Amino acid sequence: MSDKVHKRFCAMMLFSRMRLSGLTAALLFPALLAGCADQKQPTQFAPLRYDNLSQINLNVNTLTLLDNTATHPVAGDIGYKSPTPPVQALRQMVQDRLAAKGGITSANSAQFVIDRASILHEPGGTLQGQIDVHLDILNPDGSKTAHTEAHATQSLHPDPTEDTESQANLYNVTKGMMDSINTELDTQVHRALGKWLVDAGGMPVDGAIQAQPLTSDGSPAPATTGAGAAATQEALSPVSAAKTGQATSPVTVPENAPVVAPSTDAATPSTISSTEAKPAAASKTQDSEPNAIFPAGEDDDSSSTSSSTKATSPKPGYLKLPSQPQ
Repeated sequence: MSDKVHKRFCAMMLFSRMRLSGLTAALLFPALLAGCADQKQPTQFAPLRYDNLSQINLNVNTLTLLDNTATHPVAGDIGYKSPTPPVQALRQMVQDRLAAKGGITSANSAQFVIDRASILHEPGGTLQGQIDVHLDILNPDGSKTAHTEAHATQSLHPDPTEDTESQANLYNVTKGMMDSINTELDTQVHRALGKWLVDAGGMPVDGAIQAQPLTSDGSPAPATTGAGAAATQEALSPVSAAKTGQATSPVTVPENAPVVAPSTDAATPSTISSTEAKPAAASKTQDSEPNAIFPAGEDDDSSSTSSSTKATSPKPGYLKLPSQPQ
């Protein structure tokens, strides 16, 4: 075989091998990518909890949760496939963050409503999540006295080589929506329901509405807010009144019963007998009545700063007639 023919034969063999290698690589490349994508997908997912966030305490006696997604489902919703479905995450958020702190003295109640919590697989391989909720403050008759709502959406465009509806993708959509709804709920509650917020002990925060206890005739007593509430509590406290020297309600004490005097130390009050208290009272009574002998009042020698001599009648026999002139 001539050198020219031999060179042409080797070139054809090399080209054939290159084509075979390229075809093999093209066939194996998607499988390799899918294998890498499967390896990146996590198989375990942390529970979605929200007890690390600030708690929203409401001045109501009860808090209920209403799930409207059960009666108004969204067509095509695949949120239930998520390791933590959006509805379940919302229920956990309400449990971790919302609380009724008004006690039995509050006549109002609160209702948290889930209107929508869905994830849709839209054309083009896009995951679209949406959450709509609202929170109502209700009167005893069920009518609304305050209202706020919050909304959140989350979109995800997975790699085309991945499973769009994989648990990892659905979990990421749910987590993103919940992060947004927590922030939005904080903003809307403080904006629209600020007057209904209390601290963990049930005490109103700045500008919050206090609980309205019922009066003796069954009607709600006027609500007190802000500094007026603190002043009311101070006025109702006998210990505070004793410490600040404020006047308290008069107390009737039976005769011969011991009288307890106010003391700065509430644990060790001082006691005075009624017999010791009577002379002072009698003295005040006498001073309030006119004196027949001294209508202008009797001077107190002990408190007088100037010394004065009182005129008295001479003793018998002291006076003598003037001597007769001789």
